[in-house]
Amino acid sequence: MRSKVVILNGTSSAGKTTLARALQAVAEQPFLHVQMDTFLEMMPLRYAHHPEGLRILPLEGIDPPEVMIKTGPYAARVLRGMRHAIAAMANEGLNLIVDDVMLDKEQDEYQALLASHDVTFVKVYATLEASERREVARGDREIGQVRWQYGRVHAHVHYDLEVDTTASTPETCARFLTAALNL
Repeated sequence: MRSKVVILNGTSSAGKTTLARALQAVAEQPFLHVQMDTFLEMMPLRYAHHPEGLRILPLEGIDPPEVMIKTGPYAARVLRGMRHAIAAMANEGLNLIVDDVMLDKEQDEYQALLASHDVTFVKVYATLEASERREVARGDREIGQVRWQYGRVHAHVHYDLEVDTTASTPETCARFLTAALNL
């Protein structure tokens, strides 16, 4: 059974989660929302800011603030496990909206694991200024994360579609994707 898998990729605070929820609301077919953050939050707390886990390191002497994200071997295994879990759910016939921040060649792994499914990669972007405002307003992110990810998150990904969450509401973006992908 071919599942539909919509992979939303963008920086932190680009609007992926809000878009995923809007997409679930307007799509005729049921979609599960799978978040990278949920998998990272499953790690034991001792792996936060640990060389084996996920470290967010402030870059010194940079204004405005910027941080570097280092993914240790344990966190890398967790994220590979997430991609394999996504494939397992798709293999069960479940449609998925994946909320991810791909900073390297994760797309290659997704394509290999999901080769028998209908996969769409969607670039979710907002201006740097809008994303940084959202980052501050959220209150749950390290300030500078967006700035560090901004030039990196789209570097290794080839997209099928893109949405600008600065110029359009989540509902407008969701309706566009629903129509474009016949969801």
